[in-house]
Amino acid sequence: MDNQNSEIRKDYRTGHYVVIVPGRDHRPKELEVEDEGAKNLKNCPFEPDTVDRINLEIMHVNEPWTTMVIKNKFPELDGFTPLEYQKGFFTSISGYGYNEVLIESPKHYDKFEGMDTKKSLEWLNTLIEREEALYSRNYIKHVMVFKNYGASGGASIGHPHTQIIAWPEILGIPEIEIENANAYLKENNSCIYEDAIKKESSRILFETEKIAAIAPYSSRFAGESMILTKRHVNYIMDLSQDEKEEIVEGLKKIIQVNKKLFGEQSYNFVIHENKAEKDYHMHIELYPRLSDLAGIELGQDVFVNTMVPEEYAKKFKEEVTSI
Repeated sequence: MDNQNSEIRKDYRTGHYVVIVPGRDHRPKELEVEDEGAKNLKNCPFEPDTVDRINLEIMHVNEPWTTMVIKNKFPELDGFTPLEYQKGFFTSISGYGYNEVLIESPKHYDKFEGMDTKKSLEWLNTLIEREEALYSRNYIKHVMVFKNYGASGGASIGHPHTQIIAWPEILGIPEIEIENANAYLKENNSCIYEDAIKKESSRILFETEKIAAIAPYSSRFAGESMILTKRHVNYIMDLSQDEKEEIVEGLKKIIQVNKKLFGEQSYNFVIHENKAEKDYHMHIELYPRLSDLAGIELGQDVFVNTMVPEEYAKKFKEEVTSI
């Protein structure tokens, strides 16, 4: 955008609309990332001395453990719930599924972006092991991995952790993305995400041999980014060792640069992929949480982004050389 007028952009991934409002991307004040657990670590349920290994532990890596996966004590979905469907005016699916929490480190103050490559790969390989296990369960059609960091990102516990949810159906944004990817492939005989890497040239954050990181054309959040593999991969299990390393290093790099640009901030990232959908393209979306959602987002499902993606890409590239 060369002028200072706002622009309504359509997301090629989902078909949703975003209002890009330039000229309001001033550096925000450093955000307070609240962590009640930091005030008294005895209250944190993920500490080595407090985690409920008897009732909750699913697996751990190393001894003493460096990564642990536990059942979510307050799950949205439950594997003991019978899978039932209700159709008609009131349509519903029973809350069948699985919630797990991957505790990234026994140390409360460790940061995801501070992991070395070996530890990052331990995190990713543990996720892969759990996804494989969950996809093997009856009726599971989609496994989603996401990380909430900071109070504005929805994290209720400060100890570093990642969440895994296994669903009986593909719902919401992944369903829309898969439908659009399939339609695009049928019409253009190419993958929409691989084409995005070629077409998003003015919004490329960085490229390596195996991956590309972009600020999507219709970013919903200021500083939103997306990491994609250059090779067509639909499922995390199918990543090569080089792709794994470049993904974890790229994800940490984005978080580190965003801290330089925006100060300490809450964020979310989500891994988009599916084992059965071969035409879907694996990607990771990261959203800094620099502002709260308001009426237009909640009432119209139209997001307002106050930082032009092209400007974010420019600022990112200016800062990334110092990482």
